[in-house]
Amino acid sequence: MCAALNGVPQDLRLPALLLDESSQEYSDKYGMYINPVANRAKYKHIEGKDQIRVYVDGVFDMFHFGHARYILQAKNMFPNTYVVAGVSAGSTTLELKGQTVMTEEERCESVRQCRYVDEVICPAPWCINVEFLREHNIDFVVQNDAPYPMGDNPDIYKPIKDAGMFLPVFRTNSVSTSDYITRIISEYDSYLQRNLERGYSRHDLGITFLKEKRLEVRRKVEGVQKTITGYIADFMEYFYEPISHRIVDFISPLNSPTTSDVSDQEDSDSEIESKNK
Repeated sequence: MCAALNGVPQDLRLPALLLDESSQEYSDKYGMYINPVANRAKYKHIEGKDQIRVYVDGVFDMFHFGHARYILQAKNMFPNTYVVAGVSAGSTTLELKGQTVMTEEERCESVRQCRYVDEVICPAPWCINVEFLREHNIDFVVQNDAPYPMGDNPDIYKPIKDAGMFLPVFRTNSVSTSDYITRIISEYDSYLQRNLERGYSRHDLGITFLKEKRLEVRRKVEGVQKTITGYIADFMEYFYEPISHRIVDFISPLNSPTTSDVSDQEDSDSEIESKNK
C-alpha cells in the first residue's frame, strides 16, 4: 500500500495519518484493509471499463470507524473505484431492525462526509437485485460474505452472488453501534446527570420529577464525598506526613549510638590496645 508521509499530500482512498506515525506503523494497521481484486479478468461484465462502480449499503447508525473501514475496503477494490453508498430508509429500518439513534437524514449526512464515498442513495432499498444494480450502473456489491437472512430468505445477497456481482470484505468486530448503545445504557444515570448539568430539562430527557430529584440528591452526595475526600487528603499532606517525619527523626537517635557511647567505646579499645603492647 502507498501512504504519503512527511507533508506529502495523501491519497484520499486511504485513512488519514496520525502525527509522527511511521510508514510501517501505518501499513501494519491498515494493510489488511487494502485488498484489490486479484483476478479482474474473470469478471467479464467489467471488461474494458476504466472506472468501476461499487455499491455499499447499510443502516449506518451512529456512523463509526467500523463503517468507515467497510467503505475503505470497497474503495480500494480497484485502482479507479467509484463508491455508491445506500442508506436504508428510516421506516424500513424501524420495521426490520428496530429503533435507530439517528434520523434517516442524519445517517445520510454522516455517510456523505466519509472521504471514501462518491455518491449516496437515500433512502435505499433493504433488499437489492440485479435490476437495481443495472438501473444505477453498478458493477459490484461489496459486503460481508456471511449470509444475511430475512424472513424465509436465507441470504438476501444470493441473487447478486449468483450473478457474479458480489465482492466480499470483512467486518471490524471490535466496534458496533449496538456496543455504543450498550455502553450508554450501562451508564444511564451518569449520562442523565451529565445532560441535566448541561441545561437539558427532565422533559427533554424523558424522566420523571422523582427521577430528576434522585439524581440531584446523588449529585449533592457525590459532591460532599469529594469534599470530604479532599479534606482528608489535605490533612494527610499538611499534618500527618510532617508529624510522621518528626516521629521518625525522634526515634532514630534512640536506636543509634550516642556521642558519649562512641567515645567510651573508643577509650575501651585504646586500653585493650595498650595492654596488648
